[in-house]
Amino acid sequence: MNANLDSSPLGTRVRIAHIDWSGLSHDEGRRLREFGLMEGVEVTPLHRGSLFSRDPLALAVGRMRVIIRARQAAAIRVEPAAAA
Repeated sequence: MNANLDSSPLGTRVRIAHIDWSGLSHDEGRRLREFGLMEGVEVTPLHRGSLFSRDPLALAVGRMRVIIRARQAAAIRVEPAAAA
């Protein structure tokens, strides 16, 4: 599996492989960095906005819970997390 975060299965831990910073505004990039979303970090998609919308996306990042837009998640490439 090597997909974007916006299409990752819910409840499955993944590792951020690459972030397309050029596809994000300066403020969006700063916000993602403040949340700790960087290459190599493991995250778990928890739930999406609603039955009819994939926006926003709630993530577990360590012990934090953060919310990002589906468009931002589409800029984040992920791979399977290492087995614990």
